Amino acid sequence: MLNPRYVAVSWVAALSKRTGSPRSHPVPQLYRGQVARTAVQKLFSCVVNLRGFVLAVFFCRSSASAVRGYASVGCLVGVSFFFAGCASYNSQTSAPGPALTVSANSFNFNTVVVGQSATQTLHLTNSGNAPLQIASISLSNKEFAISGPSLPRTVLPAISLDYTLEFAPTTAGNASASLTITSNAPHSPAALSLAGISEKVVVALQVIPTSISFGNENLQSTATQNVTLQNTGDVNITINGVTASGSVFGYSDLSPGFSLSPNQQVTFQVWFRPQTSGAALGTVSILSANLTSPETVSLTGDGVSSTPTPPPAPSPAAQPTVQLTWNASSSVVAGYRVYRSSTSGNFYSPLFSTPLNALSFDDSTVTSGDTYYYVVTAVDDNGVESLYSNQATANVPAS
Repeated sequence: MLNPRYVAVSWVAALSKRTGSPRSHPVPQLYRGQVARTAVQKLFSCVVNLRGFVLAVFFCRSSASAVRGYASVGCLVGVSFFFAGCASYNSQTSAPGPALTVSANSFNFNTVVVGQSATQTLHLTNSGNAPLQIASISLSNKEFAISGPSLPRTVLPAISLDYTLEFAPTTAGNASASLTITSNAPHSPAALSLAGISEKVVVALQVIPTSISFGNENLQSTATQNVTLQNTGDVNITINGVTASGSVFGYSDLSPGFSLSPNQQVTFQVWFRPQTSGAALGTVSILSANLTSPETVSLTGDGVSSTPTPPPAPSPAAQPTVQLTWNASSSVVAGYRVYRSSTSGNFYSPLFSTPLNALSFDDSTVTSGDTYYYVVTAVDDNGVESLYSNQATANVPAS
C-alpha cells in the first residue's frame, strides 16, 4: 500500500521541478501565509471527521520561493481531498439494526354502547435490516384489550404482525389508554394513544299504530289489520309474550321468543270477530323482559247483524167511538140507561144494566161504516124507568 506521505512529498518534488525558478511566479509572503494556514485548517477539519486514521502534518513556513509555496499548498489540498473522499464513503455505510414502524400512533373508537364493543387493527412492521425482538405489549386501561400473535416474538426485516385492538366499555363516559410496545428497536418503548366514548344502553320498542278501530263488522265474520314493531334502541329486544283482552279480539304471526336487533322490525296481524251486536273494546299487549312496561295497542269495533231488521208493523187503526150527551131529567132520578139499535125506531138494546149517574156516554163498541140509533131513559130509586127519549142517529165513518 502506498504511503500517503510519500506520495504527497513526491508530488511536491515533481511540481517543483516543472515550475523552474522560484522567482518566475512571485507570490507575496502575506498571501502565501494565508493560503497555507487555510489549507492546514481544512486538512485538520477532515482529519477530525475520519474514523480509523491518525494523520500528523507538520508544515514549516518557508520564504524560499513562490514555487515552493504553491507546491506546499497543492500537497495539502490533495491530501484533504483524499481523506474527504474516504470520510464520504464511510458516512454512507450504516450499521445494521432493527426498526419498529406502527400503522398509526393513535386510535379513536368514537362512540360505543355499554355492553357492546368496537375493534381496529394495529400493524407492526420491522422496517430495519436486523431482527426485531418484541418483548411485550401492555395497555393502561382495562376498557381496552389487544389480541394477536403471542409475545415475546422475533420479527425479521420487512415482516409485519397484525394485532386487534378492542374497546368494550362497561361504564358510560370518556375512556383513554396508553399502549406500550417494548422491543430492541431504537427509542423503545413505543407508546400509542387509544380513546373512545361509551354511552348508556337505550332500550326502546316502537309500536305502529298504537290504536286500531275496526268499525262495523258483521257478526261471525273476521276483520284484520297490521301492527308493526320496530327496535329503535341500542340492544336486542326479545318478545316474551303477546296477550289480547276481549274474547272477540286476537293476534297472529308473532310467536313468543322472537328477537329484534337494533333497527329491525316485524309485522303481525290483529283480528276482530264479533259474536254479538254492539260495541267491543280490547287491548293487545307486547311483553318483553327488556322493557320496563308492556307496549299496548288499543282496539275497538262494532258488531252488526248481517240480516236487515224488518220495518216496524204499522199501528192498528184507532177504534171508532160514538159520543152521546143528553139533558138532565126534571125529576129526581137514580141514573140513566142508554139503548142502541141498528134499526131506526125499534129493537133497542141496553148498553149496560146499572143506571149511569152521568149526562154523557162514549160507545166504543161500534164498527166503522155502520149506522147506529140511540135512545136514553131515566131511572128513579125504585127502578122505575121513563119512556124513551127522542132518537139520536150516529153514522160511523169507514176507516
